[in-house]
Order: sequence, then structure tokens, then C-alpha cells
Amino acid sequence: MQTSAVKHGIYNIHKQLHYRELSESAVGWFLDKHRLSNTCVLVNLQTSKQLDCWGTCHEGDNDDYVINVATDQSIRDFLATLMHELVHVLQWERGTWEGDGEEEAEKKQYKFADKFWKEGML
Repeated sequence: MQTSAVKHGIYNIHKQLHYRELSESAVGWFLDKHRLSNTCVLVNLQTSKQLDCWGTCHEGDNDDYVINVATDQSIRDFLATLMHELVHVLQWERGTWEGDGEEEAEKKQYKFADKFWKEGML
């Protein structure tokens, strides 16, 4: 039984696009595709100025993960950044990565974003 979840955190943005719904759909899609049951992701949406980057991911306090994504980028780049951070979640859950895991995340971020888009999940 799939019990993965998406939690919503900080939404300090002023845009018309429904980033919250898009994030929930994309995170759910990714977790389902990788069979990450019992995985919980908290998503915070802010600007790159607030984050001082495009995205971050870290392990949370309660066996969950916290992803921060900047919304002031194109929708494709936003999705790719979210997927990049989700690759880090996958690395932690599986316990496998080389170095800091960035090379793999960068290699896969647009692949997953485009697959999500092509599957009509957007």
C-alpha cells in the first residue's frame, strides 16, 4: 500500500501559476514511479533571492525530506529543479550515490521533468 505523502510548507511567492498543485502532482508522480512507499516530502516554494539558489533538499526531523524550490524560473526549469531535488531523495532512500550526488541529479533532472510533462501530468 502506497503511503507516500506530500506536505506543504512555506509558500512565499506571488505568481499566477498553481505551483502548489504542480508540486504535489510532480512529487506524487516521482514517488510512485520509484516505488518510494512511506516517503514524505515537505515542499517549500520561495524565490531564488530568498533561497539564494534554485533549489535545495535535506533530510527532515521525522524520517521525511524537505525540498525548497525557487519559483522565479520557467515552468520547465521549475519542474527540472524539483526533479533534481527528488533525485536526491531517491539517493538517500536507496543509500546509493557517488560523490555528493550532483552529477546524477543534473543528468536526470530534465529527463524526469520532460517525462512528467509528456505523460500529461501537467
